[in-house]
Amino acid sequence: MKLFFEPRRVALIGASTNKRRPGNQLFRNMEACFGDDFYPVNPRVEAIGDKPCYKSILDIPAKIDLAVIFIPASAVPKALEQCAEKGIRRVIIESAGFAETGPEGRALEARCLAIGRDRGLRIWGPNCMGLINVHQAKVLSFMASWIWEGVFSAGVVSLVVQSGMLSAGFLGHILGRTPFGLSKVCSIGNKMDVDETDLLEYFVDDPETQVIAMYLESLQRGRRFVELARSTNKPIVVLKGGRSSFGKKAAISHTSALAQDARVMEAALGQAGVIRVRGMTELLDVARCLAVGEVKKSARARTAVLTFSGGGGVVTADLLSDLGMELADLTPPTLARLKEVFPEWMDPSNPVDLYPAYEKGGTAETLKRTIAAVMEDPGVDGVYLHVFAPPSRRPLYDYDETARLMVAHGKPVVVWVMGLPESAREVSIEFEKRGIPTVGEVGRGVRVLAALTMRR
Repeated sequence: MKLFFEPRRVALIGASTNKRRPGNQLFRNMEACFGDDFYPVNPRVEAIGDKPCYKSILDIPAKIDLAVIFIPASAVPKALEQCAEKGIRRVIIESAGFAETGPEGRALEARCLAIGRDRGLRIWGPNCMGLINVHQAKVLSFMASWIWEGVFSAGVVSLVVQSGMLSAGFLGHILGRTPFGLSKVCSIGNKMDVDETDLLEYFVDDPETQVIAMYLESLQRGRRFVELARSTNKPIVVLKGGRSSFGKKAAISHTSALAQDARVMEAALGQAGVIRVRGMTELLDVARCLAVGEVKKSARARTAVLTFSGGGGVVTADLLSDLGMELADLTPPTLARLKEVFPEWMDPSNPVDLYPAYEKGGTAETLKRTIAAVMEDPGVDGVYLHVFAPPSRRPLYDYDETARLMVAHGKPVVVWVMGLPESAREVSIEFEKRGIPTVGEVGRGVRVLAALTMRR
């Protein structure tokens, strides 16, 4: 797998002069990333801009590590034969028109796979958007440059999806709102040869990957996948598509995926410690927060909820119950400490509605004392803090002290930040700089806390 992610010289079979075509976007991405080590192939043109084109992959006067193919599906077998003759051993097929189209496409895909196995090729795809190695700025995808250029930042989350446009469009959507660092972005399509298990095996040993997130419509080698998942301490987050009868039918037409029994797969993944999610936003949100916060496995995930709203506490209690988590029973000494910051007429409980205490003693001091009290409670496994970020430059929260308590007691903290977009973003950045994940919606915070305690 390493040669897919770290090639030195690359070729594109199917470079296009038409700026509206994916073959031209591929050309621009690969030229920008590889420069003189990029060789485009198009038998109908002499050059694209200042870059000379070659009539055939066999005409390129250099050793090529990896070739990207983006030509009509019917022409791909010949291109694979030529790649093998050239000595290229890694190929990414981004063309569609294979098994996802029906019997003829399946036969064509089987023919390509046979060529690969006979000639010693590893094949990525087809029907995919390829990959991006963010750390090395290597883009082997027709993902539009406005999605990745200046938007992707190097981090520790590696993302694998079967769907290409899902990875491109959704990443552009979520990164514009909640930036986070990525290591590798992979679209694997029909998984003719290279599949999610190959990638999981690579990411388990990849020092640039610390969190693995996957959208899968099928699982090719379930037993090996589960073995790998059990072998690593790196969090693995999986969104399984095709759980319903309608979803299974859609998956077949999308990537020819034959979706397995959802209950069997759910049980197997759960036993392997894989975190399962139910939506794309949840997949990326949980992965992002796992990259920020440290996983602290808990048998019961007893949670202290510190909120500025009684209603927010009620909703959170229901959401915790939905995920098999518990509201912590605060000990009498903890309740006595909390009572000191509240008005005399109010007896605190969990969820802890802090608004009356804010009125009495101010936000900063109240939060400092209440967070310390619940963190030191032996019956608390994690803390869910709700904060409002007003349009003020005055710091309301003691970020350093919260982080110190989190580390000292080994208990995860998640923060739901509400407020005007600019101020909420500033508060979120301050928390996350200190290893405390933040979310913009109450339910997402509960889901993240469940992942951080490895409850689900």
